Amino acid sequence: MAQLTPRAKPVKKLVYLIGTYPLLTTTFIDREITLLRRWGVEMQVVSIRRPPAEIPLSSHQRGLGRDVLYLLPMNILKLVFSQVFYAITRPRAFFGTLFHLLSRPHPGLGPRFKTLLHFGEGVYAAYLLRNQEFHEVHAHFADRAGTVALVMGRLTGRPYSLSIHAAEDIFVHPTLLSEKITEARHAVTCTRYNKTYLEALLGQNLERRITHIPHGLDLGMYRPAPRSPNGNPLILAVGQLAERKGFAHLVEACALLEQGGHDFRCEIVGEGPQRAALEGMIARLGLGGRVALCGALPHEAVIGKYREAALFVLPCVRSADGNLDGIPNVLFEAMAMQLPVITSRLSAIPELVEDGVNGVLVEPGDAAGLARAAAALLGSPQQARRLGRSGRDSVRVGYDLEANVRRFAATLWPEFFKTEEETSEVSPKMP
Repeated sequence: MAQLTPRAKPVKKLVYLIGTYPLLTTTFIDREITLLRRWGVEMQVVSIRRPPAEIPLSSHQRGLGRDVLYLLPMNILKLVFSQVFYAITRPRAFFGTLFHLLSRPHPGLGPRFKTLLHFGEGVYAAYLLRNQEFHEVHAHFADRAGTVALVMGRLTGRPYSLSIHAAEDIFVHPTLLSEKITEARHAVTCTRYNKTYLEALLGQNLERRITHIPHGLDLGMYRPAPRSPNGNPLILAVGQLAERKGFAHLVEACALLEQGGHDFRCEIVGEGPQRAALEGMIARLGLGGRVALCGALPHEAVIGKYREAALFVLPCVRSADGNLDGIPNVLFEAMAMQLPVITSRLSAIPELVEDGVNGVLVEPGDAAGLARAAAALLGSPQQARRLGRSGRDSVRVGYDLEANVRRFAATLWPEFFKTEEETSEVSPKMP
């Protein structure tokens, strides 16, 4: 591994801004925060919203949530005072930013009103942190957190940077995306697909402002267990019960598997707006004894489900409003657990899953294709094991947690995270 050019140990202070934290879907952020703090970065995590009380967070996530500064619900007196404070002490920055944001093109009145609200949140956050020393604001997700970070940056005179993901972040009516990326000191995104999409959307002149850095996974947390051939093999799916996850097509595929006489059971872990529709579909197809909706589970319990499963299916689709995933993190996790995966040839997923090499790709929305792929793997344990081993190897080689978080840290502070070879592929640990 490349070595550090000798430097004095840095003391870096970072404001880490997230829309809602922690959530069951933010485990990749948990890992990033934990490593950066281990490497000596002093970090104040700021979340706009609190997570819903009913979410079954893991013990690790509950620990991470203890020192989060939440903006909502706001103290109304402090909110009003913060606006007056900056209107008086930084009038050019305050009114100039407000005019800049509201005068830019928006998809409609609703998004413009949200921009106004996020401006107020940014002013409020800047006021709450006005006496804290920090070097940079980093926003995870470009939507609301990106707007708040832009406002904080202008009012405090600190730079801000962005982590851009998928789904609503860039694919569904993105708001002020060009302005946020152009004004940010730098931006990272987790897939090559996202980077290419953003460059096509916003222009090649942004190429040097956006770096592709994949998420990483600590394989030590994901240890495969021997799978017993006894009992009904478990087909596992994990994700929000939302249209873009394609679970309706999985339920349809389960009906086809049952019609074909295959022995199996299916469990879908997650919660979301499609629960009622999926429950109705399961009942209508007579799959009550085959397919179970398990609800949201803490991460430790999800890992237990991986150990029970024979294969993992995530049939992602593009939703009616254009929403889609990049590379869902549960695919990394399932592959790390040496599960054979079946998923969609969509978006950035082929960057991780190579058909027939470390998993199986089917066309989005193809329930019959899902059923054929699942039947083939259930009927060939040897092939399933081969794909599972290859999948874990792929995660180990290309998605190492420490290597990719180091690369992220190098975009924040290249003077301390630059290798002697000055490569962008592997960056060293903080001294």
